[in-house]
Amino acid sequence: MKPMEFFFIGKSKRIDDLRKQIMKNAKGENDLLILGEIGTGKGSIARYLHEQSSNGDGSTPFVSLNAAVLDDRELAAGLFGFVRGVKGMPPTTKKGVFERAAGGTVLIEEIEEASYRNQMKLLEFLNERKTIRLGSSDGMPVNVRVILTLKSSPEELLKANKLYEGLYEKFREFSVIQTSPLRDRKEDIPHLVKHFVSHICEELGIKDVALDINAIDVLTRHSWRENLRELKAVVDKAVLFSSEGKFVLPPELCDEKTEVVKMINNVLGGQAFVLDNSLDVIEKGIIERALSKFGFNQSKAAHFLGMTEQTLRYKLKRLGIASARQR
Repeated sequence: MKPMEFFFIGKSKRIDDLRKQIMKNAKGENDLLILGEIGTGKGSIARYLHEQSSNGDGSTPFVSLNAAVLDDRELAAGLFGFVRGVKGMPPTTKKGVFERAAGGTVLIEEIEEASYRNQMKLLEFLNERKTIRLGSSDGMPVNVRVILTLKSSPEELLKANKLYEGLYEKFREFSVIQTSPLRDRKEDIPHLVKHFVSHICEELGIKDVALDINAIDVLTRHSWRENLRELKAVVDKAVLFSSEGKFVLPPELCDEKTEVVKMINNVLGGQAFVLDNSLDVIEKGIIERALSKFGFNQSKAAHFLGMTEQTLRYKLKRLGIASARQR
């Protein structure tokens, strides 16, 4: 399986629904909206759809642009290009993404981050299918498939004044694919982890790293704010730092529950382990939860834990726990 097809991995109903949405649009040339949080694979899905479409035979371009990383003028120039002599632009002529992708696909990510002015210009292009370079009045007809991504639903963005109403109405003509955050399909995480591990091991030319149930449990319980992107980064890091072919979780993901399970399993299996390190992780987790419970009031947390404030402060320093002051 190609690395880009990770959005097909899993057995949850949500990933099954996503597969059906993707395959429904795989051979089409209709304009498309892909909705979902950061890191849910929207860009990879767009590229896959281009490659599967009738105009994605390798001879037609796929060009992408992220509206969130460009200012207003840079985005307009990126979308439509500019002619030589336009103030504030390099002394040359440049094509915009629509011209560059002629006959292929344009992906514009996070279009809700564009100004209303640029959203209006995009709407004009979608209606007329002509691109006009900055500094020119001549429109150039362009045949492209347009794929846009949004981090939230069009309805939510319209209410938040992040989406131009005319563009919102135009979206009614688009096909829609909805991705899901990992927190809504945790049962897919073990399958994704195994896929990512296998892929990076192949890239590095090493034998597959052995996964254990404790590591899978920790990864499944994690919140993954950046979804697939964050999960893959953590798995890659874990493989790079693996020891003797064993998957090693990054320190920031180790918690007291993990250490308790590991201690018990090691004792039952007769394996060696460092008790002090495990106990420190367990104690740190308990203290951090107590502090959080009482709004980082050290006096209340110490009383709850049955220790003096002096003892608590000592443990904060020894275990490297940030105090309320430092937070």
